[in-house]
Amino acid sequence: MIANCLQRVVSRVSRRVPTAFTFFLVGVLTSISWAQPLEAGVYGLTRQGWQVTAITERNERHPGIAPYAELWRIVSVTDYRLEKSGQVIICEMRYDSQRDSQDETCMLKAP
Repeated sequence: MIANCLQRVVSRVSRRVPTAFTFFLVGVLTSISWAQPLEAGVYGLTRQGWQVTAITERNERHPGIAPYAELWRIVSVTDYRLEKSGQVIICEMRYDSQRDSQDETCMLKAP
């Protein structure tokens, strides 16, 4: 009896896995076609001949982290648009005031 129940469960799961996997794969492939992550940052890209064509700055307010949970955590975000030979790269630089950390992410935009 237990073997029959397990067999039915495995059968149901195996029929649904290809469908779930297909949706996952389509989502991944779609995101890859829109943007490609790069390892170089703004400084490295400008040394490679990319030109900064736009800079946008903003501050985001997030809840504080213990032991400063009562204070707002300010995250300064700077967006850079770089262009070269008709290609566009968008970079985002984030500085977190409470974590004292800076992250930089650059993506090559697909045409």
